[in-house]
This record gives sequence, structure tokens and C-alpha cells, in this order.
Amino acid sequence: MLFSVTRQAKRYKLSTVMCGLAFCTFFFILAACLAIGYVSQKQSVEQQTLQLNEIHAKELSRITQSLIYSMQSSLAVTSRYIMSQPNNDTSAMQQQLDYFRKSNGYFNAVLIMNEQGDAQYSSPKGLYNRQTPPINEQTEKALLKRKAYISMPYSDQNGRLVIMMGHPMYTQDGRYQGMLAGVLYLEESNRLNELLDEGSKKEDGSYFYVVDNKANIIYHPMKSRIGKRAIGNTIMKELQDGRSGHQRTANISHVEVLAGYATVPGIRWGIVFQTPSQNTAIFSAQLVENMLFYLVPIIILLLMIIYHLAVQLSHPLNSLADYARSIGTEEGNGIPPLHAGWNYEAHELHQAIMVLEQQTREKERRLQKEAHYDALTGVLNRRALVSIMQNWIGNRYRFAVMMLDIDHFKSINDTYGHSMGDDMLKGMADVIAEQIHAEDLCFRYGGEEFVVLLYETDEEQGKAVGERIREAAEQCPTPFNRAITVSLGMTVYTGGDENLEELLEQADQALYDAKNTGRNKMVVYENETAISAGD
Repeated sequence: MLFSVTRQAKRYKLSTVMCGLAFCTFFFILAACLAIGYVSQKQSVEQQTLQLNEIHAKELSRITQSLIYSMQSSLAVTSRYIMSQPNNDTSAMQQQLDYFRKSNGYFNAVLIMNEQGDAQYSSPKGLYNRQTPPINEQTEKALLKRKAYISMPYSDQNGRLVIMMGHPMYTQDGRYQGMLAGVLYLEESNRLNELLDEGSKKEDGSYFYVVDNKANIIYHPMKSRIGKRAIGNTIMKELQDGRSGHQRTANISHVEVLAGYATVPGIRWGIVFQTPSQNTAIFSAQLVENMLFYLVPIIILLLMIIYHLAVQLSHPLNSLADYARSIGTEEGNGIPPLHAGWNYEAHELHQAIMVLEQQTREKERRLQKEAHYDALTGVLNRRALVSIMQNWIGNRYRFAVMMLDIDHFKSINDTYGHSMGDDMLKGMADVIAEQIHAEDLCFRYGGEEFVVLLYETDEEQGKAVGERIREAAEQCPTPFNRAITVSLGMTVYTGGDENLEELLEQADQALYDAKNTGRNKMVVYENETAISAGD
């Protein structure tokens, strides 16, 4: 019986356990991610749509305001022009009115009314006359107030739904002569409708409409809605109060929409840009489909990888032994093998090897850092400088050697202490690192001296880098309210016969000349004489 139980336990495959657990885990995680993703994406898309619709409404508001102001301005300019040139010639006045209407294309009709509201001239000619007066209650009030105005939508005597814009006409001596008016046919083509039609209907069902300050619809992609009142809509109250914003609401067909709205300053029209809210559910469902499309292959791939790893772990002790032998050797791949957690011996051996490996690697990293990095500043040290320069010279790379020294560093140590001096060295290392490229290298050469190797850099490029370092160091804030300066010396290796010592000596000579000629400057070594970077 015991033998039978032992045999049964040995048939329990590691690959089956791991793949079963992985499959269950992936399934539940995927289901949770899809559910959370659908809800969060829907909320996110809805909020984003509301904000974008408000932005669209504000942009349309700005464009509409600009066009209306242009229309009003054209009426004002034309009225002044007509009054500045008194002319009793009826034919000439008619020509001027026709020219104004056709030249700008703003209005479907233009007319001149006297103080009583009689149409004296109209373009097209004969459109309005004493038998078909254009005035209504709004026009009469505007004529009495003698001010520019924009009417609410109304049906004129020709049966058209119109908006009239008017501007008073005064003679040069200030006598009121009536009004120059432009008429917009809301249900016919004009500049305002053309402008709004350009971006009215979207493929996703989004659209916008325009209302006046009494909630009368001035523009709507469905012509049958023009002239109607948008009632029972909370957005109208917001617009009448001059506010902009966004909200979820229902349109006249009781369909939920995501609406952004904005007022048109100056004329108090309102623009509402809305999108069916069902779009967010459709878009979120598409995102879920996309998630499935991309995640399912990844999950299948991961299951295959897990199965492969499970098969590879069927002999954990051998794998751990091989790994233990590879620690500290160049042949080791450094990737610790997985182990069967229920195997006590494999688990204990794995833990011991991992501790040993961690200690070994940590010591190796520490020794490596100590060998090549400066403990104070964190940049490369002199030993690394020698190694890298020998490599670059051996490969005939073109590079610049820049030697840098902090001016009057000893006085900083003497005045503020060595701790402050150490902080200045760390800060200088940071300044240099910020001004050089990723392929360039910074080294602490000794004391307050740094060496910078500029890869594939000519003299002019090196000068530019040096000047950046010098200016950055001078502008760097210090805790003792005193600017620090640096002196720099540079030489350029172009693949010649110079060796490491000669290049460093040249850079040092240039640095020496910079120190002796005033400090806070850069000097370039050239033709066995050092010249200033500014020469």
C-alpha cells in the first residue's frame, strides 16, 4: 500500500501543477482586468469626451464671435462710408448697396431703413419695400434706441426665418438717418451657415447647434429644428447665465448625450457640442476586444514558457549544482535556476547558494567600484582614466582631453572646512555630468582636478563644451554666497603618435597657462604652445 502511494505521488508532474496554477491565475486576472478596464475606460472616455466637447464648443464660440464681429464691423464701416458721401442718385446708392452685399458675402440681403423703418434701398433690389416692411418689434426698439443690434430669429414678410443685424447711420454733423441692416436667412446658405456647416456633423454622431440668449435655435444640422426653442434643457439656463461647462444630459429625443457648451461673448449666443453617450460604451467594448486580441496571445506564450521552465526544473538538484559550479567563473550565465519548493533538500541548497552568490556578487561589485570609481564624487578615477585612454589611443579614436581645476580651492577648505570642500567637489562632478554628452566621460584626477574625455570631438566642439562647463560652474549657487570659478586646459588627439602621458601633459600645460593668465578661462594646447579658447 505504501509502495502504491509513493508511486502515485511520483506521477504528479511539476509541469502540470505550474501550468494549472498559471492558467487559473491568468484567467482570473484577465477577467478582473477586463471588467475593471471596461468600467474605468468608460468613465475615462466619458470624462474626456465631455472635456473635449467643451473645448470644441469654446473654439466654435471664438470663431463665431470673430465672424459676428466682422459682420458688425463691416456694417459700421459701410454706414459711415455711405453717410460720408451724400448722394441723391438712387442708382448709385443701389450700386453701393449691391457691391457691399456681394463683396463680403456675409449677408443674404442688405437694406437701408429710415427712422420710421421704411426700406429705402435693398439688395437684392426690390426685396423689401413699403408693401413688405422688414421691421418687427425688435427692429422698432433698435430704431428708437439708435444703437447696433442683433435680432432674435423671426419670420419676415417674405416668409423666411431670418436674423437681422443693424447699425445706426449718422451724418457727419450727428443727425440720425436710420439704419443699415444685414439680413441672414437661417435656412439658406450664407457665410455663417457655411462656417458652421464645415464641422457640424461627425461620423460618430456628434454635432453642435447654436442658440440665442432666449434659447431660440439659430443653427442646427437638422434644418427643421432652426427657429424652435430648446426648452426643458438645463444647459440653456447655464448659457443664459453666461456660463460654459459640460454635463451629461438628454436631448429632445430623450437620448443621453455628453454635452459641452460655451457662450459667445458680446452677443450672448450659446453653442452646444454633444456626443451620444452610447459611444463611450462602444469605444470601451472595442478597447476590451483589443485587450483580448493582444493579451490572449501573450498569455498563451507565457503558459508555453512556464511549461518549458517546469520541464527544465524536473531535476533541480542538478541544475543547482551546475549553477553553484558556475558562480565566480566566466562561463557562468549568472541566471539562478528555479527549484521545487516542496523539495526540502533542493530548497535549502537553493537558499544557501543564493546567499553565497549574493555575497560574492556584492563583494565583486564593491571591489569593481572601488577599483574604477572615486569614492567621494562617484565619477571614474585615475585608474579608469589610464585604462580608457590607452584603449582609445590604441583604436585611434579622435577625442579631446580636458583638464579642469577649481580656482582657489584651498581657500575654500581653509575658510569653510574640508566638509564644504568635499561638497564643492561633488557639486562640480554633477555640473560636469550635466554639460557633457552620454558618450563622454568624467574622471577625478586628484585633489580638485578633473579630467573629461570628449569622444569624437574636435577643437571647436571641445571649446564649446568647456565654455558650458565654465559658465555652469560660475552660475552654480553655493552655500557661502560666493561664486566659484574653474580653469580648463584642453588638447585634442586626432589619431597621431602621442601617448597617454603626452596628452595628459599637454592638457596640464594648457591648464597651467589658464591659471597663470587670470583663471576662470579655458586654454587649448596647440603647436606646443597653449592658446586661450577665446583667442
